[in-house]
Amino acid sequence: MYLKQAFELVKMTAGQTGRNPAVGCIIVKNGVIIGIGAHLKEGTAHAEVQAIKMAGDATDATLYCTLEPCNHTGKTPPCTEAIIQAGITKVVFAVRDTSLDDTGIRYMESHGIEVIHAPDSAISAFYEAFFTSKEEKRPYVTLKLASTLDGKLADDFDNSKWLTNTASRQDVHRLRHSQDAVLVGRKTYEIDKPKLDARHVSDKEPAKVIISQSGDVTLHEADRMNGQRILVISPAEIPHAETLITQDFRPAHLLELLYQAGISRLMIEGGSGVISEFIEQDCFDEVVIYYAPKLLGGTLNNRFYHTEESRMTQLRLVDIQQFEDDVRLTYRKGQ
Repeated sequence: MYLKQAFELVKMTAGQTGRNPAVGCIIVKNGVIIGIGAHLKEGTAHAEVQAIKMAGDATDATLYCTLEPCNHTGKTPPCTEAIIQAGITKVVFAVRDTSLDDTGIRYMESHGIEVIHAPDSAISAFYEAFFTSKEEKRPYVTLKLASTLDGKLADDFDNSKWLTNTASRQDVHRLRHSQDAVLVGRKTYEIDKPKLDARHVSDKEPAKVIISQSGDVTLHEADRMNGQRILVISPAEIPHAETLITQDFRPAHLLELLYQAGISRLMIEGGSGVISEFIEQDCFDEVVIYYAPKLLGGTLNNRFYHTEESRMTQLRLVDIQQFEDDVRLTYRKGQ
């Protein structure tokens, strides 16, 4: 029960911790919650430290944490030391931090603390993105698409707005809230003028990333004024934006640049050419596709991907959600 509550704290802060993991923590004493904490931002106090501070006297209490407490000094001191100093006698965590060695568990046990690993499938699935990013030094990539039943992302005149219903579009805001950044190509940016925000969820906005191989993109006035972080990947400096200058537009290289810029979770929203390139180069981890109950017909334009049968990517279905008559399917690579 307490781990589930700690996980709810994680969901609230996902997408705002940079390359650090989002972590939730709850401290319980005599059956009463006396402290809660969540890691809010890279470089700030970890969830365990915040919960201990709120608890005050945590002697003989039990600490529940979504991720194994850290035992190293980085921008902040080790959480294991804070747990020991607080007099906590039991630690329960859901996910083992495989990016670290196991000295933290042994260190706490050597100080008389009972440490229990209580695996949870939902929490483990959430941390797949963190471990992928940490191990491969690149963002975890989600491809987000909205499609008609016949696989069209837009009509033959490139009109693509409002394929899906209001409930689906609000869900997209929740999805964006969990991301560090949302990426589109220059053509999509100029034609659709997408806000790419999470305004229906919170004030926290993901960074907006624009790819411009020509270097001739001009930011919309609203983007220059709203304070949202704007990154443009371009061969030349772009006014009013944080420019990542490169001549190499291979997807793998773009992901390296974005990771160096502090992006660990990236959602790609279009257009079809950008999405196809990331699929072709096998530079994605997850596909989220919203199907609208519509048939557009027309030509074969604006389908997002095509390849030979022998090169098709096999995905596994991990989630199905229905929003009125729309359906959202989530697929991931791997077993």
